[in-house]
Amino acid sequence: MHFPIARRPTLNKRLSRHLWSRVAFLVFVCVALPGFAATEPVALPQAGETLALGPHIEHLEDPERSLTLEEARASADRFRPNSSEVLNIGYNRAGHWVRFQLRNSGAEPLKRFLEFRSLFADRLNLYAPDEQGHYTKVESGRLVPPPDRPFQSRNFVFPLTVPPGGEALYYLYVDSADTLTIPLYLHTDTGLVHTELTSRSWLSFYQGLILTMALFSIFLLATLRDRVYAYYIGVIVVHQGLFFTLFNGLGYQYLGLEDPWWSREAMSVLVSLSMWMIMQFGRVLLATRDEQPLLDRVIVLIQHAALVIMALSFVVDYSVSIRLANPHGAVTAAAMWVVGWNSLRKGNPAARYFLIAWSMLIVGGIAYSLKSWGLAPSNLFTEHSWQIGAAIEAIFLSLAIADRINTESQQRIRHQQEAQLAQAQALDIQRKANDMLEQNVKERTEELRKANRKLQQLSDTDQLTSLSNRRSLDRFLTHTIARARIDRKPVAVLMIDVDHFKPVNDTHGHQVGDDSLREIAARIQNSSRWPADMVARYGGEEFCVVLPNTDRQSAMSVAQRMRDSVASEPVTTRIGRLKLTVSLGVYAAVPTEDDSKDSFLEQADIALYQSKQEGRNRVTLLGATAS
Repeated sequence: MHFPIARRPTLNKRLSRHLWSRVAFLVFVCVALPGFAATEPVALPQAGETLALGPHIEHLEDPERSLTLEEARASADRFRPNSSEVLNIGYNRAGHWVRFQLRNSGAEPLKRFLEFRSLFADRLNLYAPDEQGHYTKVESGRLVPPPDRPFQSRNFVFPLTVPPGGEALYYLYVDSADTLTIPLYLHTDTGLVHTELTSRSWLSFYQGLILTMALFSIFLLATLRDRVYAYYIGVIVVHQGLFFTLFNGLGYQYLGLEDPWWSREAMSVLVSLSMWMIMQFGRVLLATRDEQPLLDRVIVLIQHAALVIMALSFVVDYSVSIRLANPHGAVTAAAMWVVGWNSLRKGNPAARYFLIAWSMLIVGGIAYSLKSWGLAPSNLFTEHSWQIGAAIEAIFLSLAIADRINTESQQRIRHQQEAQLAQAQALDIQRKANDMLEQNVKERTEELRKANRKLQQLSDTDQLTSLSNRRSLDRFLTHTIARARIDRKPVAVLMIDVDHFKPVNDTHGHQVGDDSLREIAARIQNSSRWPADMVARYGGEEFCVVLPNTDRQSAMSVAQRMRDSVASEPVTTRIGRLKLTVSLGVYAAVPTEDDSKDSFLEQADIALYQSKQEGRNRVTLLGATAS
């Protein structure tokens, strides 16, 4: 009767001891041996294989970037598992610890390669255990010069020697001023070679394509002298060339750039410079200043922002400059796409190629970002999607330029045909006039004389300014010098150039420049003395005045009057009044037998050059001090 009662306390004591032993074991595992609380061990990849470690890792955030290895190992309960191929952190000032276990069931140590497939990690510290469980620290990342990294590769690679006969727990610390992703892959030696060979093959093809297009564009620039090719070359060299060379981690291998500056700060500089160059190319190609003036002003503001960010990249911390450069790049992408779409709607044939090119770059960038954030699989396409988009962009931009040149060529042909038609019509009119002359010689002869005088006047007149043109000037100056040589009278020649006129055309457009030239020509004409003086347009923004029977003093007086007439009051144009000045060169002499119109023009031009050299808005008499 009492035997069962006597046995029950003994059983309860055994159960109690068993329970407490389990609790003690769990406490020991969680506290005393935190390193063994990691995820399930991963079998090492075999020959030729590559293993994505993302689903097999655990991570721990280090907000102060201050944890030591011992503190990280003691924080086993704070590590969180990851299930995706790529751990996406984003912009985060914290440091991050990652741990994973590898199993080597063999009897010999095995060598494998750990690849961190992102070039935006500033510091990478790998803590690898040896057979006795002691940890060795290996450093890499952007802040470590390429020659000092543990393995020479465009990505960050760590050689691993996994101890035999069990499991080894590895810790990896990483931080970055950039958006941070943690893509970890474990390779065998042949797997790593295959991965790098595949990547290098594509990059070599891409770089060869870009180099070929750049050289061909340089040839076209030298041949056609169209500035759109200069900006296109800038896009190719800065964006597709330099930026992607550094972006792909090839700055050291290709250009010998060891300083970490080229892996970090140079990126924000080149991003901003690339955006400026692409916007400038788009403005010239699509003629936004004339066709989309409002959007053109917006693009100019975005360009100025790019230059500001580029300048700030040299003086502020990289974490600040890259956070400015990336949103600016997104704004640029959207703005230029809208410009391309509007240009296409307005009927610009080059816009369709520009829009395709720009869309391909945007799509490639999005695909690469999705891969980096772990939202798209990592494969040959997503790994190089941005460069693929850039290569397609370069090809279609060249097609856009070709279409633009073709359109301009067709316009020239059409204008030539119209000119030929007009010439044929003129010849037909002349033949009819000849037939009519036979019927009424006297009347028609007089009409023909009037027509010839009108044609002569038109052929001797500059159509923009209504002054005499260069042809009329040459004839008049030759006659004047010949007569002055006989009469032993002096002749004065004034060369006039509008100061800083090119910025007027570049800033306000050629129509405003034409308005300015017309009014300046009228002021110069009104400042001459009498009808015997000739005022002519010499070419571009240059004018020439011939003063018969005029000595040096009188010539200087006329020149000063002409200079004052321009400088005294702003010039009226369609956009308002512009402050402009002119520089003058004066040469006056009695012609000798050796003198000609060319020698007089040359001497006046030398005097004009002196006025330009000495500050502009002045008159220089050859051999005298500028005034």
